[in-house]
Amino acid sequence: MEEKVNLIKGKLTGNYSEDIEYLNVLYNAQNKIVEDALATIEAINVILEEINKEQTNDENIEDNTQENVNNNEERTQEQTEIDNLIVELTNNMNDGNFEEALKSVEEVIPKIESISKTEDENVLYCSFSSDFEKMIFQNIFAGEKEVKDTPYANDEVYIVYSDILLNKKRRKAALDALDRAIYWNFLSREAREKKIDLYFARKEIVKCLEAIKKLQMISYTAQDIAICYNKYAYVFDSLKDTKSAYALYRLSYSYYNNDSVQEIINKYEEQEPSYKDITLEEIIKIAQDNEVEIGPNNKIIKAHRDITTKLIENGAIEEAKVMIQNDYAMTREEAIANIYDQLVALENSVEEVEENQTKKTSSKRKKKATVSE
Repeated sequence: MEEKVNLIKGKLTGNYSEDIEYLNVLYNAQNKIVEDALATIEAINVILEEINKEQTNDENIEDNTQENVNNNEERTQEQTEIDNLIVELTNNMNDGNFEEALKSVEEVIPKIESISKTEDENVLYCSFSSDFEKMIFQNIFAGEKEVKDTPYANDEVYIVYSDILLNKKRRKAALDALDRAIYWNFLSREAREKKIDLYFARKEIVKCLEAIKKLQMISYTAQDIAICYNKYAYVFDSLKDTKSAYALYRLSYSYYNNDSVQEIINKYEEQEPSYKDITLEEIIKIAQDNEVEIGPNNKIIKAHRDITTKLIENGAIEEAKVMIQNDYAMTREEAIANIYDQLVALENSVEEVEENQTKKTSSKRKKKATVSE
C-alpha cells in the first residue's frame, strides 16, 4: 500500500488534464487484476486522509494558541453587542422602520470594521457566502496572502446599508456602501448586481456595461454567465439596439435554458422574423462587436479545475463529478465530458471490485463453516 501511495504522489503534477489521464491509465492497467485495482483506489484514499490530517493539525495548532484565546475573550462582549445590534437592524428593516434601521446599521458598521482590521500586510480578512467562493478567491485573487474569514458577514451588512440608503434617496452613498461590500467580498454577485441596477437607473450606461463585464469576470456557473448576458441584452434594448439585445438573449439561453428568456426571444422573432435566421457564429460576432466576452473568465476555469483535481486526488469523486458537470456547462469542451464519463466508469468499476471482494469473503466464510460442521 505504501509503495502505491508514493507512486501516485510522485506522478501527480497538478495539471488537471494530465492528472485525470494518469489516474485513468493507472486504473485501467491495474484493473487487469481485480484485487490490485482495489488497492490502487485505497491508495488514493490514503492520500486524502493524509491531506486532511495535515490540514486539521495546522488548524488546531492555530486555533489553540494563547493569542487567539485571549483575542476571543477580549471580543466576547463587543461581539455580543454587535449580535444584538444586527438583530435590532433586522427587526427594524422587517417593520419598515428605516430611520431606526439606519441608526442601527451605522452603529454596527464601525464595530465590524474594527473587529476585522489587521495591520498584517500578508493577511486578508474577507466575507464569503460559501467555502467554494473562498477557494476561488484564494486561487485567483489572493496571491500569496493568507485569507481569513471575518467574524460577521460584513458584505451583507453593507448591502443592507445600501438598501436603507436607497430608501432615503441617497444613491451616491448607496453606491459607496456597495463598493465596501465588494471590498469585503470581491465575489459578491448581489452587491455587483445592485451596482449595475443603480448605474442603469442613473443612466450611466458606460459604467453599467463595465459593471456587467466585471460581474461576468467573477461568474463561475453557466447560470451566472447567462444572467450577465441577460443584463447586457436589457441595456442594449434600452438603447434601441434590438438586434444586439436579441443576440445576447440567444447567447444567454445557450448557456442556461430559461423559459422567461425563451419568451423574450419569441417576442423578438415575432416582431422581426428575420432574427430566426441569425446563426450562432453571427451571434458571437455581434457580442464581440459590442465588446462582450464569450464564456467564462479563463482564470475562473483554471481555478475551478485546480479545485476539481484536488477533489479527485482526495477521492471525493461525487463532488468532482458535480464540478465537472458545471465545467462542461460553462465550456462545452468534449474533453471535459469524456473525463466525466471516465469518472463514472471508474466509480462503477470500483463498486464492482468491492462487490466481488464481498462475495469472495462471504464464500470463504461459508466454506469454513462447512468444514467446521
